[in-house]
Order: sequence, then C-alpha cells, then structure tokens
Amino acid sequence: MKIILTGGGTGGHTIPGIALAQRIENDGAGSKAMFITSGREVDLRLMNRYGFRALHLAVQPFGRNPGMWPRGIVEGLKALRQANRAIEDFGPDAMVGLGGYVSFFPVLAARLRGLPIVLLEQNVLPGKATRRLAPFAREVACQWQETMRHLSVKVRARVTGNPVRSEILAGSREDAAGHLGLDPDAKTLLVLGGSQGSHALNEMMIVSATAIAGLAPGLQVVHLANKADQERVEQAYKSAGIKAAVFAFLDDMSLAYRMADFALSRAGGTSIAEMTLCGIPSILVPFPHAANDHQRLNAQALADTGAAVLLEQDAFSVDLLAGIICKFLDDEGLAKRMHQACLDKARPDAADTIIATLRSLVASRKAPLPLPALDPEPAGKEQS
Repeated sequence: MKIILTGGGTGGHTIPGIALAQRIENDGAGSKAMFITSGREVDLRLMNRYGFRALHLAVQPFGRNPGMWPRGIVEGLKALRQANRAIEDFGPDAMVGLGGYVSFFPVLAARLRGLPIVLLEQNVLPGKATRRLAPFAREVACQWQETMRHLSVKVRARVTGNPVRSEILAGSREDAAGHLGLDPDAKTLLVLGGSQGSHALNEMMIVSATAIAGLAPGLQVVHLANKADQERVEQAYKSAGIKAAVFAFLDDMSLAYRMADFALSRAGGTSIAEMTLCGIPSILVPFPHAANDHQRLNAQALADTGAAVLLEQDAFSVDLLAGIICKFLDDEGLAKRMHQACLDKARPDAADTIIATLRSLVASRKAPLPLPALDPEPAGKEQS
C-alpha cells in the first residue's frame, strides 16, 4: 500500500502524519509513504529528521485581502500541477489530508484522479481545510467526539484518535534525565508552546520563577522556548535557583515526556494527544488568537474529562499559576486521578485504526467488477 500524506505548516499538522507514515512503512509488503507539505522551517526540519520522501509546495493562504488573490491563484495552479506530477511518479493507492492550507491542492488533485481520501482532524473545531475538503473524503478521522457535531451529517466521520509517533513512549526516565542533565527523582514541570514556542508562556514562567521556587522547592523544569526567548528563560530559572533544561526546539520529545510529571502547555490537538498517551496531566493555556478560538475548545474538552486544568491567558497571575503548580505537587491523589484520566482519554491504536480504513478503501477500489449474470439458454435450443 502506497500513501501520500499532505498538509503541514505547523508541527501540529505534520507530526500526526509522521506517526501514521511510520506505521505504514512498518507494515511491510512494500508499503510506502511520501509527503506533500509546506516549505516552512518546521516541515523541512521534520522531513529531514525522519527521512521521508517529500514535495514542498510554496503556497500561501489567500486570506481576505483581494490584493493577495492573483498571487494565490498562480501559486495554487502551480501546486496543483506539482501534486499531479507527484501522484503520477509515486503511484499512491490513497491520500491522507493532515490539515493546513497546503493540503487543499494535493487533495483536489487526488479527487480528480479518483483516489480514496481520508482526512485527519486534530481539533475539536474542524479547521478550514477539513471543512472545505470533507465532501471529497471517504472518511474524516477525528480525535474528539465533540468534533462530530461540527461536521455536516453528510460527511462520514468517526473518532479514531490522533496518531502519535512510535518513539514517544520509548526509553526510561533515568535515561532521559541523563540526557537532559536533570534529577530522575525530582518532580518535573514541562513547559511547551507548540512547534513555534510560545512567547506568552515564556513570559509567564519568567515572571513566576521566583515565586514558584519559593513555594515548590526542588521542582525542576524542562522548557521548550523559542530562539528569541531562550536566553531570558534560562536566566530567569538560574536567578530563581530552579534546575532547568531549556531548549529553543527539542527534536526528541520523548526525553521531555519521560521526565514530565505535569505540563504547562498550549492546547494544540497534537500536543494533547501526546501528553494524554504519556499520562501527563496539564495546565492548558489556549492561544487566544487561534482560528475560531479552537484551542480553547480543545482545552475545555480535556478539562471536562478531569485530565487538565484550563487557564485562560487573560486570567493569568503569578499567584494563580504558582498555586496551581503547588496543588499538583502537594495533592498526590489529584495527580493520580488526572494521570488516569489522561490514559483513559488516550487512543494508542489511532494509527492502526486509520490504516485499517485505508486498507479497506484501497482493497475495495482494486476489487474486480463482478461479472454480468449469464442469460439462460433459450428454450428449445438443442445441446451439443
């Protein structure tokens, strides 16, 4: 089975595709995967790290400015031709749309060629790509039950979970501590703001570090900042006397997840899928400018299960954040309940479920047409 996966622009779209592609290529029997994704740094870095064949399209969202439309149309037509060429060269049996504007033209090319299409939706509220492409898809694979009420009843959709990379659960806490220079026995907070980092979360920890150190002595931190803020974040922890491993970007997220007892995080669908699979309770701070406020819906849906605490960015204060962190550390029963709620929400079989759907669609497409029924011999005809 040969599958093209298309989408990207953020790690939240591309990383589930990598998890699915890993499973496809481990399936044996000549199974292959390739990507059609964006030319953004995050996609270039991920494709280079995992070594998948990839076509990078230079397309931008049209936006609402009519002045951008001529360029968008030219880029779109070029992307459609490139996607068609990739389909001809690779010969896929099906296509998986991962979300993001870059997926639109490849999915359209696959539709014109009659290829089965499956879409992945990581968020409670479907993104523009999913909403526009869902009529072309044979199935929309959703992470959240709540997503179903945001899709047309004419769209075939089901809850499969969001694929998570195989290496996320690999290794031990002791090994991770050695790589990160941390104490394997100390309580550890993970701070992450998605593939681009989060300036707001960085600022929260910078201004709160001293208060947290005073209320939670011995706490250590793994912090994924961005390049612009990394030095200031490191200095804040050093000044507060907090042991910390701070990175602009961490390729091997399994190190961070293995160390984390709880997390302070944005509320992207892919980060949530990874944290719940690892059983990591979280303080979720939705990005307030996310399209249609979709991160808040993700955070609320997870908080409703008891696996997370929702903290609105506008409601942040040093005392509030420090108090929540101390509650996690002091109330062992709460930590255990939230850990179990995470595991109950996780879908470790997500990739296998989606691959089973792809196999079924490919098999039905390749099945020979039934032979027409033979007419009975005309009455009275002599048999030789």
